[in-house]
Amino acid sequence: MPTRLGPDESPRGDTLQSVERAITILKLFSVDKPEWRVSELSREMQIHKSIVSRLLKTLERGGLLSRDPETERYRLSVNLISLAAQVVSLLDVREVSRPWLRRLAEECQETVNLSVLETGRIVNIEQYLPQSREIKSSGWVGQSMPPHATAAGKMLMAYLPQADLDPILKKGLLKLTARTIVTPADLRRELNRVREQGYAVAREELETGLNAVATVIWDHRGVAVASVNVAGPAYRLTPQMFPKLAVQLRQVTDRISEQLGFRPVRNG
Repeated sequence: MPTRLGPDESPRGDTLQSVERAITILKLFSVDKPEWRVSELSREMQIHKSIVSRLLKTLERGGLLSRDPETERYRLSVNLISLAAQVVSLLDVREVSRPWLRRLAEECQETVNLSVLETGRIVNIEQYLPQSREIKSSGWVGQSMPPHATAAGKMLMAYLPQADLDPILKKGLLKLTARTIVTPADLRRELNRVREQGYAVAREELETGLNAVATVIWDHRGVAVASVNVAGPAYRLTPQMFPKLAVQLRQVTDRISEQLGFRPVRNG
């Protein structure tokens, strides 16, 4: 009578285990550790060198790893760049953001906008309004606004290269309300504050009676590509609420950024 194999001993079990180990190997390559020897991976994964060697050769034949014949070290293959590019091209910030922003609008009970900076203007590309509010701050998708008077605009300007920021400042800062920042020096100080605290606010700077808080969305390159802001009537969205709301916003934009492939650099 033939011996029955356990689930991990079956051909199917062996295949799944090999796939899991191959995935583990690929994830071990990093900026800090871009190259591995067979012996190093064997110690790290605590499996026999012959198994590691077989997996590495399979990944190399598949074009996912390359081997330096002199050092016998393996590193990720450039073929992975094309695979990554295919994934990134499918990730549209609007598509990724929609479920998060819809939920945020209901949780905050205020208007939520997704905005980008284009040709020196802030543009709303998505907007979500809570269903139950009778008084809502609403605009239209495609609305273009001066960035210096908006929370989203300040958020994105704070991370612009100097060469891109200077032309915006040179155009002049239009005074829209009594609270609008109108001098380049004051705006630079405000942008420094935004970077330090990690969020931006607009306190009746675009329209009298309208306040907003914004945080940033990062893409896989670490570029600030969009901003999410919560806007509402000043009597309801008070300055005392800004820090707490910023934390809530940051949680959302961090998750969106993560889905877009952003990985923050951690110290230590």
